[in-house]
Amino acid sequence: MHRPLRVLVTGADGCVGSAIAHHLRAAGHDVRAQVFGRAADDALGEVRADLTRDVPNDAFGWEPNEPVDSVIHTAGVVDPRVPNALMFAVNAGGTEKMLRWAAARRCRHFVQISSVSVYGARALGQDRHEDTHRIRFAALAYARSKALAERHVERAEVPYTLLRLPMVIGRGDVFTSPVVLGGLRAGTLFMSGAGDVRTSMIGVNNLGALTAALLEAGPANAPLNFADHHVTWRELLAEYARAADLPFSVRRPPLPMDILRGRASEYFLLYGMSRFGGHFPTGRLMAHLGRRSSEVHRGDWRDAVRDAVAS
Repeated sequence: MHRPLRVLVTGADGCVGSAIAHHLRAAGHDVRAQVFGRAADDALGEVRADLTRDVPNDAFGWEPNEPVDSVIHTAGVVDPRVPNALMFAVNAGGTEKMLRWAAARRCRHFVQISSVSVYGARALGQDRHEDTHRIRFAALAYARSKALAERHVERAEVPYTLLRLPMVIGRGDVFTSPVVLGGLRAGTLFMSGAGDVRTSMIGVNNLGALTAALLEAGPANAPLNFADHHVTWRELLAEYARAADLPFSVRRPPLPMDILRGRASEYFLLYGMSRFGGHFPTGRLMAHLGRRSSEVHRGDWRDAVRDAVAS
């Protein structure tokens, strides 16, 4: 292994940040972590900090003159029910504040955990490469806030990589698994069409190893689709049913009453993925990782589904 890196992981109380922080600690790196949704664990180098406020230069315990090798910025709000102002304050404003902190600490690599939602309506469909148009106005608040955060990163004078994550599946995931499992258990799961369209995902069990490989490869100074498997939507739903020991029964799409009940994201996930899929090629990611891409041990996508069901 190369020398231990000084790495700050924000959002380490979420499923993405916690998985990355855990892997990097186990690999021997000097990891500090920001949390907000729970108390900090001093033994893990955690600090509770509100990223809607300015972050002091010495907030995470390193000496003021010590440069930071990497900031992995995973902190964000995904719940569509929160006010738009809060979502933008955390997702875009928090990114700005962490970029200022990173610049002051002479950070060598700012890794922004972004989302394929920045493609807007084009996040549905096949072969959505990184040069797909990034939305600016017409989209849900989450997508707009993540797109604005990307622009903040690009304008900052810090070497960076934008990682655009598709569906995150595994222990603690807060969106896809609750929607699918809730539908299976209630008998309300539906598909529009046969569901034989490709869908990209990343397993929580693979986040750490792939991020570690990215740190070794260095900044791309560009966006990269960040997925580990590409399966059909029907295949994915069937695996959830198997893992949960539930019948794989799907309905035709109901009238979109969920939109009127404030559940537009859940409805569009099931309708859009079953009709159009969401496939995001990772050729540029693999090229950037180079030989490291073949050296990274990837857990099977079915393990990620089983982890999600178990948790």
